[in-house]
Amino acid sequence: MTEEVRQKRNGPPKHSETVELSDFRHQIQKAREEFPQLWESSRKYIAPEQYQEILPWLIEGIRYHAGESSWVQPVIEALLAFRKPQSSGQQCLHQQILKNLSGLPSSKAIRALIVWRFSQQARHNKSQTGELSPARLVELLQQSSNPYDLLFHVLTPSLLDIGAGDLTFEQELGGYYLGKRSPEQPGLILHAFDRLTPGSKVGGVYHRNRDRERALKSVSPKELLFRFWGDMGLEECSREKGMLSRYTMVTCHAPANPTFAYEPSRLTSDMIDRHLRRTRGDYHFGRFQGEHVLEVSHRGQILTFPDWKFEILGPLRLLEFICKNGAVGVLSAVDDEVFWEILSQLLADERYRPVNQILTLEIRRKVFGDLYERLQGLGSGDCIDLSTVAKLRTGLFHAPKGDCEGGESVRLAYVEIRRGAVLTGIPSSFTARQFGQMQEEAEPWWIILVPEFEVEKDEKL
Repeated sequence: MTEEVRQKRNGPPKHSETVELSDFRHQIQKAREEFPQLWESSRKYIAPEQYQEILPWLIEGIRYHAGESSWVQPVIEALLAFRKPQSSGQQCLHQQILKNLSGLPSSKAIRALIVWRFSQQARHNKSQTGELSPARLVELLQQSSNPYDLLFHVLTPSLLDIGAGDLTFEQELGGYYLGKRSPEQPGLILHAFDRLTPGSKVGGVYHRNRDRERALKSVSPKELLFRFWGDMGLEECSREKGMLSRYTMVTCHAPANPTFAYEPSRLTSDMIDRHLRRTRGDYHFGRFQGEHVLEVSHRGQILTFPDWKFEILGPLRLLEFICKNGAVGVLSAVDDEVFWEILSQLLADERYRPVNQILTLEIRRKVFGDLYERLQGLGSGDCIDLSTVAKLRTGLFHAPKGDCEGGESVRLAYVEIRRGAVLTGIPSSFTARQFGQMQEEAEPWWIILVPEFEVEKDEKL
């Protein structure tokens, strides 16, 4: 049955609503502004073969969001006629309809509609992930050894990857999702960013791999909608218009050390600096092929890094970002230093956060005690529900709610600890695959967490 026949027989979808033409025109314009990369790539979708493939999806979206509006049917007729032989009179009429809709010539008008359709798909994500309670998310995570199976249980699955590097994880996750996805299941929105500046001479193999990026972008957007941002840190990401307001999952593979290995709220900057110089070597800022860089003296060599390499954000900032932006957080291939510093922020007892004490091996054993021995006893692939061995922290951070009294406090509904770098059958990153060759590194960790927001009341009279 063709899309045209199906529409005539069944009518518009039940959830359609009346939308004024001016409102719809504004939606189209806003989508182009918020998704400039999609606008640039939308040219390929108006090629004859690809246009015929995407047309039913585009029409379905218009009918779903505005099916009762009087302007909808003429627009659909114009879309159906595009790329088909028609008289000059009909062609002029359809061109004018599309121009009235978007203010653009026919081809650009259709491209703008396609971008709008993608934007609507993305915006639905927040409400759809919100339908799954933290308790239900925990239940789903416990049902499968692969945390990414959760993506098959939401209407609009989405994932944001922090520090994407060479896009190995993105490629593996895309292949995994597409390999298991049934035709009835929704496409995956996959976003990724990295602080490395594209084209920089430092960063080496950790820069995005353009072949992987092209492969991800070549997949039909109905199955996988991929976007990458370079030269972007956590703060810049929070202001990026093209990001979703909330993702099903937020991931970070091999969280950067020392960026997330020391918590500024319990360690002075001088103490961190002295520790870095003692353990990493003296360092200073310099220039390399015209770029500002950080030069570190290590074992008789001068190592060159991006100039922000030793900027310390701390684990609490990373956890805050993950909790605010994702229904579920996954940190994989976490090295020892970063792991124990993050763990100290996840536990309720203040003794796990000693003031001005670097969590060296000796201090870890003293501070974490029996918990240290319990976790160190985990073998590769083993996992444990952290709440079964220690009390989880409440009030992890506070999010004020505008001008309203009170705000929101984040507690941890669930924290799972796993041991290992690359776990069987689970998509992983390039860095995770390097741990086997790092003789100085201990077996890394995974942290899987589910945040839960609680409304706080202002106790002031």
